[in-house]
Amino acid sequence: MISTCIINTTYYLELFITDVSGNPKTGLNAIYSIYKSSDDSLVQSGSLIDVGSGIYKTSYIFNTLGQYYIIYTTPEGYTDEIENVNVILDLAKESSMLRILGLSDENKRIINTVHDTDGNLTSALVKIYPSSIDFENDTNVLATYEFNATYNTIGLMQTMGIKRVS
Repeated sequence: MISTCIINTTYYLELFITDVSGNPKTGLNAIYSIYKSSDDSLVQSGSLIDVGSGIYKTSYIFNTLGQYYIIYTTPEGYTDEIENVNVILDLAKESSMLRILGLSDENKRIINTVHDTDGNLTSALVKIYPSSIDFENDTNVLATYEFNATYNTIGLMQTMGIKRVS
């Protein structure tokens, strides 16, 4: 199962445990371990709380975008479970980000510019902001991008790249 979670919101980890006859089982020690899918590093682990009727739960706040998997470990004789979670931006924030990056030149600052001997821009940092006030105060930077370009012998751009650095 793949679940989706919006970054920086409460995500509920829930497990339903039954015995071999399908009856809800309480009073067990069930634990969870959250791992980053990209490198299998452990993010957090702990115990689930028995809330009754075979339901065990806790909550966690994912504060980094990406894919994760949660392993639910139950006592011997019960079935362990695994859950996949995709942590995304809030759709409204994502739409705002796409607008700023792709459709306009608002609230953008270009700094640390480097030029070659012909005056061509070869590298710079580009910072984007959610509002004009943030731009003016250089606060709440949404992202920083690194710009690099190369030019041929007659000064025409040959390659250009922009990558996110923060």
